[in-house]
Amino acid sequence: MSLMTLAALCAAALGGGKPAPAGTDCLAVARQYQSAIVALVPVLTTPSNRDAIARVAYAEAGNQGDSGLAGVVYTIVNRLIDGGFGAAVTEVLDAPGQFEPVGRAGGWQRLPARSAVEQAHIDTILNLTLDGHLPDPTNGARYFQNPKIVASRVAAGTASVGMVDFGGQAPTATIKDHSFYDVGGHASAARTVGTPLFVPVQTSSSPSGEGLGDGAPQQPASLFVPLSR
Repeated sequence: MSLMTLAALCAAALGGGKPAPAGTDCLAVARQYQSAIVALVPVLTTPSNRDAIARVAYAEAGNQGDSGLAGVVYTIVNRLIDGGFGAAVTEVLDAPGQFEPVGRAGGWQRLPARSAVEQAHIDTILNLTLDGHLPDPTNGARYFQNPKIVASRVAAGTASVGMVDFGGQAPTATIKDHSFYDVGGHASAARTVGTPLFVPVQTSSSPSGEGLGDGAPQQPASLFVPLSR
């Protein structure tokens, strides 16, 4: 089970959900997860990397609202933490056969540049993520798909049946048109995101799939704890 999924399960348990897997030291998981996020700060505050993430997030989920955009951004973040998809943001985004709009365009740089407002929107998601104020809505996912599009392609014979739910995996979360997966992982923290993920907070910092909402959301408890330096 990936660190990201285990962190989501611990967060759900701290928030009153199902208990984390037996024997899990959630405090240790929290520290490890926070350390992984802190290590990404220099990477995710670089303007060129933020530009790249914004282009891909909007290409995948520009019509999916705040939660859908956050889901794609977190999928990218989770792949960076994982380390198996590339060491740099551009390597993760340009990895062959992963983000379909990137493949169709011939690279993330060929995707449309986003407006200043759209870029600021992605910057906000990243800032809240790095500050620990935006819990991962995907529950640690590293993959996502639009199940209706996949099903239509299977029916048309242009995709294999094994692509459905990545071989029958249970989604870790569903956000509007997208289902998110930690392929081969644990799905007991799965939920449908139907409430806005954005809440007024004081922040300290300034700065694989196919095309992925009311009231006060019940969010997982924060896994961020003070790190000794």
